[in-house]
Amino acid sequence: MEEPSLITKILVGIDGSENSEKALNCALEVAEKFSASVLILNVFQPPQEFEYQLNVLQQPIDSQSKTAPFIKDLRKLHEVVLSKATERATKLKPNLKINAELKEGDASMQIVETAANGQFDLIVIGHRGHSKINELFLGSTSEKVAHLARCAVLITN
Repeated sequence: MEEPSLITKILVGIDGSENSEKALNCALEVAEKFSASVLILNVFQPPQEFEYQLNVLQQPIDSQSKTAPFIKDLRKLHEVVLSKATERATKLKPNLKINAELKEGDASMQIVETAANGQFDLIVIGHRGHSKINELFLGSTSEKVAHLARCAVLITN
């Protein structure tokens, strides 16, 4: 009698960095070993200046806004990062079930919420070096995910 796999769903957070490429490679290797599905997640977060405009001033970014083209270009950049990662993953591991998703908001919160809502068994994320001062006050995305996630988290370096 075959035992059920401990890992059936893997979420990998990517941002286009070298560390996120390593995380994707690791996630694909684990997925292959366990015959797990993979969700490649990229999170688009508008710069804080735009969040201020949205939240404090209650001014939505519309097509007439001066910031709309910038936000649109930034979103397209994230779509390209996600598309390239997905294309690479499916070429490397054509037998795996691989999906991709682009979300908007705080990266750590979106990763944790997506993992919880999708009942993922594992989150794979790259360790990203921030300056010591930034890390002291803000913490890194991988650090926040590791503390908040309800499932196992694998941080690659």
